[in-house]
Amino acid sequence: MMDTLRNGYVSMINNVTYISSLIQVYFWYILLGGIFFYFIYYKFIDPVLKHVCAKYFAYKKYKEEKDYEAQYHKNPDLFSARISAQQCFAEKLQEKYNQQIKEHEAKLQKKKEMMLLSNNVEHSGGYVLGRDDKKTKSLRSDYNPLMGYGSSSNYRPPKRSKCGGGGCGK
Repeated sequence: MMDTLRNGYVSMINNVTYISSLIQVYFWYILLGGIFFYFIYYKFIDPVLKHVCAKYFAYKKYKEEKDYEAQYHKNPDLFSARISAQQCFAEKLQEKYNQQIKEHEAKLQKKKEMMLLSNNVEHSGGYVLGRDDKKTKSLRSDYNPLMGYGSSSNYRPPKRSKCGGGGCGK
């Protein structure tokens, strides 16, 4: 069993080294060939493929329309059955849409009633969740941390003396 695994690993390593040596030797040829193929494909092959595919799909659509016309020309009852089925499907969709509109309007009405009820409770002095009834009173109402402590204390640092370190021998 170990010999088969060892032989498998050896053959795999040999394949990897062979491929890596090919890439090392022929790297520039592979790169230039890829660029050349890319240019040729997008310049010449891609437009032709797009044109051929467009013609094929146009022919397929034309063929389906002709088959459709021939089928309903032979049997007009199929045409009327298909039209009635389409109308029935459209009516079902319209009923579903009308039901959704009614449900949405009911939700909006319920929401409006809840808002009116909550406004009545707030104005009547009742308790509302999320409302903070406790008023926080600051010790200093005129305190603004960007402006200092108020108008009464304007601290200004003393002027700098010409002597560094604060001592010029006053």
